[in-house]
Amino acid sequence: MTISLDLLEPNEGQLEGLPANPRKISESKMDLLKANLQQYPEMLSMRGLLVYPLDNGHYIIIGGNMRHRAMTELGYDSAPCIVIPKETDIERLKAYSVIDNNGFGKWDWDMLANEWDAAQLSAWGVDLFISEAELNPDDFCSDGDESKTKNGEKIVIILPAKLKDSRDEIKRILDDGLKAYEGVSIK
Repeated sequence: MTISLDLLEPNEGQLEGLPANPRKISESKMDLLKANLQQYPEMLSMRGLLVYPLDNGHYIIIGGNMRHRAMTELGYDSAPCIVIPKETDIERLKAYSVIDNNGFGKWDWDMLANEWDAAQLSAWGVDLFISEAELNPDDFCSDGDESKTKNGEKIVIILPAKLKDSRDEIKRILDDGLKAYEGVSIK
């Protein structure tokens, strides 16, 4: 059903037992989301906001808080919504909140690189790897003291856990880009 944005409340933890929306978005990603909503408005009706009715006639957003914010900033007055039944228990609402935002799959980077347009992917919000041409070894020397590598000391780069599956590819790119720097290792 279509619901006025005035009746939709972002999940800020106001429903007892349901923590606030655990997602954040950078301003640059919000700008991309807004641009995508403007270019592909039909997507909203294909993936409505997931909302739960409150006793005051309003609805709390369980899934789609960022889309709601983007729509509000763009001046929309209503949103397509899927209303969760009032008898749904808190544990299910918590699960829906996380499951709706969880990325279960992972990108096939080879396929993206060879069959998709990088500019389009970026415009749609896909975080692409840094190409070898864009790699700046100085970005990995946080204190700016390059003499450490010349003296045989090592700079260790620790990749975030979420990139663990892509470690070998990242390592190859960094190794190629950092060949000129002695003593640099990737863990």
